[in-house]
Amino acid sequence: MMNVLVVDDDKLVRKGLISAMPWQDFNLQVVGEARNGEKALEVLASQDVDLLLTDLAMPVMSGLELMRIVRKKYPHIFIVVLTLHQDFEYIQEALRLGAIDYIAKVQLEEENFEEVLGRICGRIADEQAKLDAQEKERGKEEIRLDQGYAMITLMNSSVSEHIEPSIMSNLSPSREIVPGLRLWLPADDREARETGKQLSQAAVEHSQLCILQLNGMEGQDLSQVERLLIAYKIHGLFYSYRPNTNIYPLLLNSMKATPPEVEQSAMMSVRERGLSLEWVHKASLFEQLVEDLYKLQLPVVQLMNELGRWVLEWNRIYQPVTSCSIDAPASPDCWVTVEEWLNKTRNALTEALGKPLYSADVQECILKSVQLIHAGLAGRLNVTGICQEVNMSRSYFSQCFRDIVGSTFNDYVRQLRVNKAKEYLLKTNKTIFWIAEHTGYADEKYFSRIFRKHTGLLPSEFRQLHRAGGETSET
Repeated sequence: MMNVLVVDDDKLVRKGLISAMPWQDFNLQVVGEARNGEKALEVLASQDVDLLLTDLAMPVMSGLELMRIVRKKYPHIFIVVLTLHQDFEYIQEALRLGAIDYIAKVQLEEENFEEVLGRICGRIADEQAKLDAQEKERGKEEIRLDQGYAMITLMNSSVSEHIEPSIMSNLSPSREIVPGLRLWLPADDREARETGKQLSQAAVEHSQLCILQLNGMEGQDLSQVERLLIAYKIHGLFYSYRPNTNIYPLLLNSMKATPPEVEQSAMMSVRERGLSLEWVHKASLFEQLVEDLYKLQLPVVQLMNELGRWVLEWNRIYQPVTSCSIDAPASPDCWVTVEEWLNKTRNALTEALGKPLYSADVQECILKSVQLIHAGLAGRLNVTGICQEVNMSRSYFSQCFRDIVGSTFNDYVRQLRVNKAKEYLLKTNKTIFWIAEHTGYADEKYFSRIFRKHTGLLPSEFRQLHRAGGETSET
C-alpha cells in the first residue's frame, strides 16, 4: 500500500480528489492533506509518504518550492503536479524537478478517474523499474579497498559547493548519493591517504562539513553501503555530531540501515521521569534522565513529538506556580542542541522558582498536588485527599499552596475547571450537561452559575459569542 499526500490551497479541490479517486483499487491510501507547501512539509516530517500530489500555484510556499525541498530531503517520493491551466512553462519546470506526471484540473472531471490513477501508477512502475535496474547494476560493484570516505553537509546543499574545484579534481573518483552526501572510493592506500588529507583540510575550513572515515569496506556491496550512509545521514549523525569535530571514524559492520528498535519499557521509564518533578531540584536525576533519553536514540520526529508531550505537561504544572512558559525546541539539527535546550529549560525553571520561602521538598509536594489536580479535574477533588497524597497536614498544605501557587486550593481548582469548560465549549459540540459532568460538576445549574460568575456569560452565551464561524468537532 502506497501512502499519498494531497496538497492544494483550494479545500474543495482537496476534498474532491480524496473522495472521488478510487485509491484502494490501485493499492493507494491518502494519509494526509495540506493547503500549502509549508503545511505539507510538516506532514512529511511526521508521516511516511510515497506519492505527493501538489498544486503549483499556492500561497505561503508554492508547489515548485515544495518540490525542490522534497527532491533534496525525500528523494524516494514520487510527485504528480496539479495545475489549473495548462501553463507549459510551469509544467516543464515541474517535470525538470522530477514530477512523473501532471493533472490539469480543468480536464479532471472529463477524464475517467480510473484512467488517471492507472496512468500515474504506470509511471510509478516505470520509474521504479529504472531505479531497481540501476541499483541492481550498482550492486554488482564490489568495493576493493578496506577504507573509504564520505562527506555530509549539514544544510543539505551539494558537497561540491563547499569544496574548491581544484581540490575536487585532485581527489579520487566520487559519487553524490543524495544531495549533501558524497562517497569517495580510493583505488589504493596512497590514494586513500591523499583523499583523507584533502577532505580533512576542506572540513576544517567549513564547519558545515563532516567527514566519515569508513573502515571495513572491502568486499562490501556498493548499493548496501549507500543505503547505510543515507540512514546515517538521516538518523545517526543527529546523535553523533559534535561541534568542532570534523572527522567521524565509522566501522561499516556497526552501521544500521534502520534506526534501532526502541524498547517500550525503557521508553516508558524515561517518559515517566521526564513528566515527573524531581529532576528540577536534583542534578543527578536530571543528568540520568538526559543520558537515558540519549540512549534511546529515538528517530528525530519521534524525539520531537516526545519532547512536545513533556513541554505540554511541564507548562500545565509549572506555569501556574512560576509564571514561566516553556517553549519546545525549534527543529534541532543535532542532539547537542536538544541537550542544550534541556539544560536551559531546567535553569529557567530553577531561576523562576527563585529562592523560595519553602524547601525543595515542600515545593515538590505542592507541584505534585498541582499535577494531581490536573489529572483529576473531571472528578471530585477535595483538599483532604490531596493532602494525604502529598503527605502534608491540611493547614500547612493550604498555607504552602497559597504562597507558592498564588491562590487558594479551591480558587485554583475552580479557575481550572472554568478554563477547561471554555475549551470544551469552543472546540466541541458537547452539551452543557456533558461539559458540566466532565469538569467536575454534577449539577448543570450550579456549573452555569459558577461559569457566569467567572466570565459574565452563561456557557451557551459564551459558546455563541466566541465560536461564530469556527470549526468544531464531536469529540
